[in-house]
Amino acid sequence: MKHPKILTLTLAAGLVTGVAGCTPASTETEPSSAPTVAPTMASPTAPAPSSTGQGMATEDPAKVELAKQTATIMTTWNPTKDFNRTAAELRARPLMTPERAKEVIAPERPATGVEWLTAAEKKATSKPTVKLMTEHHEQDTIAVTATWQWVTKGGDSWAGEGKQTFFFTFTDTEPYKIRDYVSSVR
Repeated sequence: MKHPKILTLTLAAGLVTGVAGCTPASTETEPSSAPTVAPTMASPTAPAPSSTGQGMATEDPAKVELAKQTATIMTTWNPTKDFNRTAAELRARPLMTPERAKEVIAPERPATGVEWLTAAEKKATSKPTVKLMTEHHEQDTIAVTATWQWVTKGGDSWAGEGKQTFFFTFTDTEPYKIRDYVSSVR
């Protein structure tokens, strides 16, 4: 069982926001107004998450930067070149352990939805803004939230319709790698 604290934290966050089901993080879904939780691992039972907000004061700055870098890569999409959103997740594999990188599998169907199709039509690329979450996560986990703007080569831009939160765990020694992660999309 891999890092049950992350799954529990993500599932708890999903329950608070009214999520009834979970799907794999690398599965493309139709956009909707309902938030979704996308764990990348399964755990039938896990301890309750800590509500102490521990971690940021003692977190390794290198891990924080790795989390931000990974989330930035994973939310930078070019719909004219990327078959689906998982293409960005595939680009982030060099920052993961080999075992975790093997778990990133793209679906066989293309991305759809108004936001993606509009960006493709206008030949826009997403430009994410990644922020560290300093509350409500486990001591061994770094959480970051990404939002994005869509930007064309001509400089036109508009806000992305969602927000994605990532919960990362890391290897114990430098150079750090992403050991595991889950994400929730709103």
